[in-house]
Amino acid sequence: MSENIAGTLSVSNDVIADLAGYAALSCYGVVGMAEQLQGAESVRLLAGQRLRKGVLVAADDDGLTVDLHVVVESGVNIKSVSENLASSVTFTLAEIAQIDPGKLKIAIHIDAMKSRA
Repeated sequence: MSENIAGTLSVSNDVIADLAGYAALSCYGVVGMAEQLQGAESVRLLAGQRLRKGVLVAADDDGLTVDLHVVVESGVNIKSVSENLASSVTFTLAEIAQIDPGKLKIAIHIDAMKSRA
């Protein structure tokens, strides 16, 4: 049984980043989220509780942009993983945070490739 309650929903950028990070980790081919090390050519694979460092959220008049910095598994089809990743994050944010998919832009940055072993 559901009931409509009048009001608005406000979700912080940190919560959006956490939701996007967990949605990304559930995707096939994604090994983890990445953090670009300042002044270095390398990236660091983030632990589960630090996912939001690999997700940048920006809001403007046109909507919301979510930049995902990921590490993908070696040997996977990057196009397929990217499409699945964008779809999963869009669905999760629409369902949980009630964000209009038409006002959501997902940018995927593949910062590294790594084997799961």
